[in-house]
Amino acid sequence: MASLITVNDGTTGSISPALVLGYQTARESQNIVHDLIGGGIAVTLIAPRPRSGRLELFFLTEADGFGALTKHGLETTFTLSDTDRPSVGMTYVTDGSLDLALDDQGRSRWVLSVGYQEVQP
Repeated sequence: MASLITVNDGTTGSISPALVLGYQTARESQNIVHDLIGGGIAVTLIAPRPRSGRLELFFLTEADGFGALTKHGLETTFTLSDTDRPSVGMTYVTDGSLDLALDDQGRSRWVLSVGYQEVQP
């Protein structure tokens, strides 16, 4: 069974990329480490930030690629779900650049690269 991938903004409907072509994520630590006079350290433990990184969505048509670019330009949150890779599912906002590129190999497919910051739904 093929993977079902959707990106929904909760308002204007969803888009369905053919693939999540790339997914890079990181979580930034927020712990604070203090050097103590006389040696040693004191640590303040703080939960890490939510995930952030880059997401690459693969589209079969030019119209779908440009539609996804337009949608990601909206001032809203997005929800990603992937039936084959549920661990990449999240609610996110765009963070940084949105890059749309023509696939080098076939010259007919499109890849949207999205900088994202995960947020709580």
